[in-house]
Amino acid sequence: MRAADAAKFFGTRVVQVPLGTSGSLAMPERALKVPKKLAGDVSEVIGLTMLLDADTTGPVPAPGATPPADPACPPSKGLGGRLHSHYGLDPLLEAGSTGKGVRMAMVEVSPTSQKALQLMAACRPFRVAPVTVVGADASSPEAFASKATESTLDIAAASLMAPGLDGIDVFQVNPYAPVAVGLAAALTRAGSEPAGSVPQVVSLSLGFCEPQVTDAEIAGAERLLMGAALMGTTVIASSGDFGSSACAPDDLAESVQYPASSPWVLGVGGTTLVSNAGEITGEVVWGANGVGGGGGRTSRVPRPAWQADIPVEGKRIVPDVAFLANPADLGAIPTCDLADRCTWQVNGGTSATAPGVAGGLAVIMQSMAGPDGRPRRLGALNPALYAMERAGKSLAGTHFIDIVSGSNDVHGVGCCTAAPGYDPASGWGVVDFGVAAQRFAAVISRKAASG
Repeated sequence: MRAADAAKFFGTRVVQVPLGTSGSLAMPERALKVPKKLAGDVSEVIGLTMLLDADTTGPVPAPGATPPADPACPPSKGLGGRLHSHYGLDPLLEAGSTGKGVRMAMVEVSPTSQKALQLMAACRPFRVAPVTVVGADASSPEAFASKATESTLDIAAASLMAPGLDGIDVFQVNPYAPVAVGLAAALTRAGSEPAGSVPQVVSLSLGFCEPQVTDAEIAGAERLLMGAALMGTTVIASSGDFGSSACAPDDLAESVQYPASSPWVLGVGGTTLVSNAGEITGEVVWGANGVGGGGGRTSRVPRPAWQADIPVEGKRIVPDVAFLANPADLGAIPTCDLADRCTWQVNGGTSATAPGVAGGLAVIMQSMAGPDGRPRRLGALNPALYAMERAGKSLAGTHFIDIVSGSNDVHGVGCCTAAPGYDPASGWGVVDFGVAAQRFAAVISRKAASG
């Protein structure tokens, strides 16, 4: 609700407290109590605050005003070509599979800047997918950040991996809304084109410290995620940027992030590239200076059957796979405010991992298109990925590039360090999309042959 409505409803003023050069904090003037009209139905008001960037009150150019000058393009690192080769996409791309026919849905808690996407397309040697933005709830603009950063990163990561995507539908949701709000909108593509169609793949860079998510919220989201799997939609979520302490900085204990911890979701951790003379020679777990790819053993979500033989104690273990997350490797992206004033800034984190993996899967989906030319839906991937990895041990090669070094224990909680095979720092490792496509195709061929 708007600040004025909240003040009236709770009977208190909402004031702004300066936080130096970093912005301000909007908060109630006094501690909140449950309104009498809700007594008996509501037990507690847990929060009514919002961080505001320092430039949220900056001037917006008047109609007809001269637009701000575009910043110069920074040098390209050629990351796209190197990642395509490293992640096994080259054979698929060369065969014409680029993600064509796939529209991706994303749920974002930050605004999306078309100006930033134009700069990206002009300065980077890859096609940026067409983007449609849909408001997933009735929140006013004040509910969102004043700069478009994360959404630009996510769209860039997906476009980099799948240069032929038909488009990306971005569902913008209040960062304080339950996860089910944006998820429900994305799964129905409410307000997007074509209206009511079911997406092939959904990327979720947003996440919540699991101990702070209520049982009711998880139950509601799980029903939606199970429905997505039944409709053949693949849902992918980043595992967070605070290593094995997803509730940091408030609580440094070992914890994981939801919805990456859902059994219906492919949870993605983060890595750092290892390079030699500009060539990628491997990856290690991303984790240093209080940030790192999320993962751990403390989820309260029951352990799914496909993780039954994972040699790690706990219920649902996160992540399942990993992807490049280190900001220094990902490089600069255009960051624009609401007035289209832009700069190039280095950004990254596991926000890039979910859309990056989603892009690679979109390429696989097109490569497995049926006789009608439509990309094949893959649905909930974890049962197949885990089963194929077990079967792969008796075959030549694997569809994962194992991550065997590095740690996401950035707060000294005793978890987690990479090791050969599955581990809660990097999952099975990063996906070799070329080999995975071959394995998927072989499984489908066997099923077709057996009737």
